[in-house]
Amino acid sequence: MLSAMTLRKFSEAHISVKSQTTIKCVVKLTSSVTETIIFMYLGIAAVSSARHWNTAFVVLTLFFCLLYRTIGTNQT
Repeated sequence: MLSAMTLRKFSEAHISVKSQTTIKCVVKLTSSVTETIIFMYLGIAAVSSARHWNTAFVVLTLFFCLLYRTIGTNQT
C-alpha cells in the first residue's frame, strides 16, 4: 500500500490531467468488470447441481474481494 501512495504522488506530477482521468476510468472499469465476473462465477457455482465445498476457494475469494474493495474505495 505504501508503494501505491508513493507512486501516485510521482505519477500525478508527471502525467497530464487527461491521462490521469483516463487511467482512473480504466481502473474503475477493470475493477467493476472483474467484480462482476467473480460474482457471476459464484452465482453459477451456487446453483449448479454438483455442489462441492472448497474452503480454500471460499476463503481466497472473500479475501481478494475484501482486499480489492478496500483498495478501490481508499483511492478516491
